Amino acid sequence: MIVSLGLSCTLCVLFIGFLFKYWRRSTLPGPPSLPFFGIALTLWRKTAKDILPQFKEWIDLFGGIHKVEVLGMIYVILSEPEVVEPVLSSSTHITKGYFEYSFFRPWLNEGLLLSGGEKWRVRRKLLTPSFHFKILETSLESMCRNAEAFVSSLLATGGKPTEIQEIIRSSTLKIICETAMGVKLNAEDKQQNEFISATKTVIDGIVQRYLHFWLFPNFTYRLSKPGKMFFKGIDVLHTFAEQVIRKRKELFISEKLASGNNNTSRKIQRKAFLDTLLELDDSNPGLFTEVDIREEVDTFMFEGHDTVSAALMFALFLLANHPNVQDKAYIEQIEIFGDDKKVPTAHDLQKMIYLEMIIKETLRLYPSVPFHSRVLTDDLKIDENTVIPAGQSVVILTYYIHRSKRHWINPEEFIPERFTPGVERHPFSYIPFSAGPRNCIGQKFAMMELKTVLSSVVRYCWLEPVTTSIIPDGTVIMKSAEPVIVKVFPRNKTQTTCS
Repeated sequence: MIVSLGLSCTLCVLFIGFLFKYWRRSTLPGPPSLPFFGIALTLWRKTAKDILPQFKEWIDLFGGIHKVEVLGMIYVILSEPEVVEPVLSSSTHITKGYFEYSFFRPWLNEGLLLSGGEKWRVRRKLLTPSFHFKILETSLESMCRNAEAFVSSLLATGGKPTEIQEIIRSSTLKIICETAMGVKLNAEDKQQNEFISATKTVIDGIVQRYLHFWLFPNFTYRLSKPGKMFFKGIDVLHTFAEQVIRKRKELFISEKLASGNNNTSRKIQRKAFLDTLLELDDSNPGLFTEVDIREEVDTFMFEGHDTVSAALMFALFLLANHPNVQDKAYIEQIEIFGDDKKVPTAHDLQKMIYLEMIIKETLRLYPSVPFHSRVLTDDLKIDENTVIPAGQSVVILTYYIHRSKRHWINPEEFIPERFTPGVERHPFSYIPFSAGPRNCIGQKFAMMELKTVLSSVVRYCWLEPVTTSIIPDGTVIMKSAEPVIVKVFPRNKTQTTCS
């Protein structure tokens, strides 16, 4: 009954889109598809780990710009730097794909990731100062402390084969809460485990809806078993965010009273992104509602822990499988610190040139967000022969842009030296944090965190592989379709493979 009703609603709602598509039909090549349904029935038979191989099949057949049709909607797939540049560099084409991002809205509402137009411009301008390098430096102490705890957790495994994803997620969640939100989590706090589990449930639910068109309508999705699990997960995430906001707000008020309402002093000492929202709310009553604050906290809690945890997992996997690279990174750390066990300063992080090359190459091979989309509000001119009409959507395949054989030699290989300072490349051939006006606002924060954590790992741990290959699950956040398992030993200073 639910499936039948969902199918009927879907067909009725999208029929107008079907008609509009044939009024301005795309002339680009693409896979054969059924009238109206397009490739929806093909996706129905896919799983999450099939998505990237399916994109690769289309790229090989139809090139770096082609189209696919789904339920009356046209998606233009872009997988080369030259064809994504007109989109990402534009200040006009900044609207996220409505349909594909609509499944996030019960969770993130109209936060910075999903909002568009004037709301996005105002929010972006207001929140950007929170990521100034002077503000980020105040987060370093917390990052270092949590990096040490992370290393202790790895070493506590005693060299036994260990699945590392959950250890990483717990660490990155603690870091984002302490730094961006100004709230310290207790080690035994079960709510953080519930948050991590609920995040996985919600993301899996979003992917499931992408692949099963009868789950598109909200009404039928809420009545279905996966929909009930999804919204239960949403409740957990919102409750966690609300508790974080409440705790920080209590501290904010007490700090304000203690400082005698000295706002200048508070701004200098401010370290939390959430403080920016609370200060704006305090100085401009009505500018932010409670929902406004929560949607930004939800957005940054998600993006600030899940994307970084993915990058860390792949970095540890690659280091374990490339001992020569692991040793080069260790030698650089010894050149910076010697035998001193001090934590890194911001100046020390700037010296970690090779470690940064490793991080960049990791994000090239496994970008945390493998693809994203924009809906066109105006016609988009790609080149003299190609114009994409307004109303259609473009999908930017970061994963395959990073593997373009036209721009990367041996693109499937892990070669950190590609990012040796001074090496020139097409500016849109490497876009792990997107690019242009809608690039990731937290990319400097993410790089600081990745450097800090990996610096500690390289200095004190020796990694050996159990998992030697990855089947990428490139849907919402890049992950491995199978558990990533490594062995972790205390670093022996004489144990190197470099000659």
